Amino acid sequence: MEGNPSSQGTVTCATWIRRPENAHLAVVGKARHGDQPSMLEIFSFDAKTASLFPFPSAMYVIEEGEPVSIAVHPSGDDFVCSTTVGDCKWFELHGHGDDINLLAKDLVPLQGAGLQKCLAFSVDGSRFASGGVDGNLRIFEWPSLNIVLDERGAHKSFQDMDFSLDSEFLATTSSDGLARIWKANDGVPVTSLTRNSDEKIELCRFSKDGTKPFLFCTVQKGNKAVTAVWDISTWKRIGHKRLLRKPASIMSVSLDGKYLALGSKDGDVCVVEVKKMEISHWSKRLHLGSCIASLEFCPSERVVLTTSKEWGAMVTKLTVPADWKEWQLYLLLLGLFLGSAVLFYIFFEKSDSFWNFPLGRNQPARPKIEASLGDPQSDDQNIWGAFGVDMEVGKCSPPITEFQAFPILRSIRDWGGEIPDFLGSSTPKQHMFNRFKLFMAAKIVRIYIKLFPIEMNCLHSLPRSCAIPVQTFKSYAKKPPCTVGTVGMMNVLDRPRVVIVKAVSGSTSSTKMSNANSNVKEEISETYSNTMTEAMGAVLTYRHELGMNYNFIRPDLIVGSCLQTPEDVDKLRSVGVKTVFCLQQDPDLEYFGVDISAIREYASTQDDIEHLRAEIRDFDSFDLRMRLPAVVSELHKAINRNGGVTYIHCTAGLGRAPAVALAYMFWVQGYKLSKANNLLLSKRSCSPKLDAIKNATADILTGLRKKLVTLTWKCSTCSNVEVSGLDIGWGQRIAMKLDKERGLWILQRELPEGCYEYKYVVDGEWTCNYYELVTPANKDGHVNNYVQVTDDDPDSVTAALRERLMSNDPDLTTNERLQIRQFLEAYPEEARVSFPHLGLPPPPIAPPPLLGSSISSAVRIWRRVGLGRIDGGYNRRPWIWRVGFYIDWRLLNIGRLRCEVGFSHPFLPLFPLIKVCS
Repeated sequence: MEGNPSSQGTVTCATWIRRPENAHLAVVGKARHGDQPSMLEIFSFDAKTASLFPFPSAMYVIEEGEPVSIAVHPSGDDFVCSTTVGDCKWFELHGHGDDINLLAKDLVPLQGAGLQKCLAFSVDGSRFASGGVDGNLRIFEWPSLNIVLDERGAHKSFQDMDFSLDSEFLATTSSDGLARIWKANDGVPVTSLTRNSDEKIELCRFSKDGTKPFLFCTVQKGNKAVTAVWDISTWKRIGHKRLLRKPASIMSVSLDGKYLALGSKDGDVCVVEVKKMEISHWSKRLHLGSCIASLEFCPSERVVLTTSKEWGAMVTKLTVPADWKEWQLYLLLLGLFLGSAVLFYIFFEKSDSFWNFPLGRNQPARPKIEASLGDPQSDDQNIWGAFGVDMEVGKCSPPITEFQAFPILRSIRDWGGEIPDFLGSSTPKQHMFNRFKLFMAAKIVRIYIKLFPIEMNCLHSLPRSCAIPVQTFKSYAKKPPCTVGTVGMMNVLDRPRVVIVKAVSGSTSSTKMSNANSNVKEEISETYSNTMTEAMGAVLTYRHELGMNYNFIRPDLIVGSCLQTPEDVDKLRSVGVKTVFCLQQDPDLEYFGVDISAIREYASTQDDIEHLRAEIRDFDSFDLRMRLPAVVSELHKAINRNGGVTYIHCTAGLGRAPAVALAYMFWVQGYKLSKANNLLLSKRSCSPKLDAIKNATADILTGLRKKLVTLTWKCSTCSNVEVSGLDIGWGQRIAMKLDKERGLWILQRELPEGCYEYKYVVDGEWTCNYYELVTPANKDGHVNNYVQVTDDDPDSVTAALRERLMSNDPDLTTNERLQIRQFLEAYPEEARVSFPHLGLPPPPIAPPPLLGSSISSAVRIWRRVGLGRIDGGYNRRPWIWRVGFYIDWRLLNIGRLRCEVGFSHPFLPLFPLIKVCS
């Protein structure tokens, strides 16, 4: 919309509304003109043409008065408009694109308060300030509207105001040239900016780039207008520059803080690059002699929106240097990577010392790089033959590949073994350097395996850490019967190896005990990560011992891992968090030894943060689906109550917390589910269950309807048949009833609409019923039964709605989103702490294939048993055999435990022999 829309009313104010996916809007206020009433109009912005659409997407008629000033909340979901009759309206924005709805309500604290010339939201959205022509300053908490400050006579009459980037300060200017600084949190006056008696400070804006803590102000001295800069750390004036060279009527700073714009009283606009304080763009007579009333930068484009009473609203594209695009940065990084690869290859070919692997004693000159990488036309895929190492290991299926070799070699070294000739050298200096090269190579391969998992059944029994806190650790290895030559070394299976771990009485140093504790913590985190990876179907890692970690998804929304100590509360307070939303259950907290009561008790002593709990069972997508409406309801009400930044966490912040944040963005904040998921994954690597969110959405809109499902197992000789999975998760089992006349085991259960996987447990053995529906084998080779619960009438409206919401890229209409929001706001308080769909206690954290694993079960048992308990276990699946042993190491100081472990060979401790004696 460019030019003068005078036929539709005189434009009095306008500003941008920041929306997801850069689909920004512009809200324009128009005064009464003839028979046309005063109104607010919402226009869509076309970034390609740098213009507003010619017709509004939504409008609101103002019955009394005319719009004066508009302030938009940083989230883009709310804005406030003041009118000439002394009232303020609060507008909520729903929908996106052309489907925009405005929900208006009175801003009660400002009703009848007089004409409010200045309105502003803090950057974090937790504070709202207004300044009237009567000089009254008011600061409110948002959205609760609790009064922080009501200062009468703060100024003679307000001219301008702005919040600092960290939302700590509020700067205000008066019509008499006075400028004051206030604390935004409590409204305490900080200082008044110094000025000469003949100077008037008119406009103010804080820097927004996050590196230069400055306050820009326009200063008028007679007919001379300059732009002055104050250092906000000392509030001292550090300089000024004459930019516009005429009186300014409006000032604005771009969202990234790179540019500062000034609008004059005769229609000129100049844009200044903040870093150099030099003019980058100048539009002379843009509004042809009219005073510019509004001037705002577009949130994502180098475009400004200006208004004047005579010429209306105009969108102007700035002639400034283009910013780097995302694809250009990726192209630059790709070029640097390819250049590095070429230099590496050249250096490898030309160097005769640095990149050469050590040679065997009878090995000829350095092999070519082609030999190192393997001949693509050869059947021999073992790249280590050229170095005198035969990596063929026994009967492993599949054989150990080159990418498995480094971790195995490192494991030998960690067990105190010898690596023949691969680390051989003539001098100690070379030996040290060779060990460093092996260490770095192993690190690279471990990262590769994390990114591209390889099925290594033979290595499943290899512990991650074998650093047992004992006082003596001896290794006896027989020397190889032959010398390593160019042909290769002896097969490692022919090298018997005995490792003896012996614990004797005596004192243990604190360093050793701390190392032991560190190893235990790492083992617990490793166990949880393995469990999470298998349960979630994605490679996920969580290191609890490294402390709390989090990512900003939006300026007002954080997703992260659990709080571990009361000190973490202060860390979150320092970044503006007002609500901590915990999704953990008590077993989750006990597993890592987190004292949640101490954290909640400390948070309750702080008046600027609230800690809430809304439990969801870990690794259970059905429980997530059933609990999402209640949990998001509590989250929505907490955000409305507290404002500011919200911190959502589960244990690792990789499953439940991202799902809840995603549901909130989808249901309340107006995001499309796929776009919200892309934004979430761009900020944090996680694995939210999208199907659970889709099902929960359909449950709200269609109602949670259940159907009776009957499962049968034919076997008259079985003593016990159970079912696991369905709606109870893999950690629970439901007993089936035997019909002796028909010889059938029967289970009848009501299930909501959806797809459910399950498995039969017959006399303790997990199996499938191949006369029922069976899933394809997953990446681990698992096959399960499944049942699809659908509507009886596939052509009904509810069935069509659920089918649409369960599609790959679902979206909600404006009415559906309003319906969900009303549902969340009306959700009863008492329902949020119950589990209406289950009458069962929370199951263990691991699904059934993991419950048999010694790593996941023994650590959990070890944390609960007393002294002297040794636990081991194995997985009953025929293609993988794992053995692990966990000992309460506190016994080692008593002197009653002696443990001997024997292995058949150094690489694969598949069949350990445990001997414990007092």
